[in-house]
Amino acid sequence: MMYDLRRVLAATDGSEHGMNAVTSGASCARHSGATLSVVTVVEAVMMPLGIETAAVHDQTYARDLRERVKGQIEAAGATDAELYVRDGLAAPAITQVAEELDVDLIIVGAHPRPTVARFLVGSTAERVLRMAHRPTLVATEGRTESFKRILVSLDLSGQSQRVLETAVTLAEQCGAELKAVYVQDRLTPMLLEAALFDEKESRHHADSELKKAVAKVPVPSELMVSREVREGHAGHEILHAADDWDADLIVMGSHGFGFFNRLLLGSISLYVLRHGHRATLVVPRPEG
Repeated sequence: MMYDLRRVLAATDGSEHGMNAVTSGASCARHSGATLSVVTVVEAVMMPLGIETAAVHDQTYARDLRERVKGQIEAAGATDAELYVRDGLAAPAITQVAEELDVDLIIVGAHPRPTVARFLVGSTAERVLRMAHRPTLVATEGRTESFKRILVSLDLSGQSQRVLETAVTLAEQCGAELKAVYVQDRLTPMLLEAALFDEKESRHHADSELKKAVAKVPVPSELMVSREVREGHAGHEILHAADDWDADLIVMGSHGFGFFNRLLLGSISLYVLRHGHRATLVVPRPEG
């Protein structure tokens, strides 16, 4: 079943980075015909021994937060968006609302500068990515235009089809170009199998496997999917491919396994998120 984008949830704390999520969410919903919901969390503070303090639950703080977020929604031109205000810890509350609303996409904000992103992605955005069962987009800017160039990273695992389906849906709805990239790692089973090939044969084999992976997903006739095979460190090469092609969105899998997908987001995904500066959409493995 193809990925269907019907409902978008943007998470904001009322900050500049939160505004990135709201603006990007409004734009995404507008271009895809999806409905937009916005969530903000009046965060609890955890004291030593796990005791929760009510200091931040002050009514004035909560009221100011609600007004700031309402202002962001209005500034993004998303006056039809429904606002949800929750108490508690941000990441669990955001993912809970996403489950309750059965959203197809979560959007969180982050700083666009890599040196700062290494710190910020380690906070709420990264925790949402670890916990979410749904595709999550990390917005590094408040984008008002639709995406024009979408780079989808495929590792040729069983998750690749779901990742590509997500990218195809977004490309179709945005009218974007789509490029599929696969990075050869000498430790992957496919390359071990191809170890007897010379470099030219190895690349041909990799491109053949990438072509097969792309062919498994129905693609609208008007959408051309170009392919590229690279060799080296996956995270590093994904970012280089995005820079060389000037992609404005990277789509990739979480590269996690089962339960550990929630604990270990995946070294490749984290590398791209922490060292890149482009909007990045992470597609989790399906449950079960």
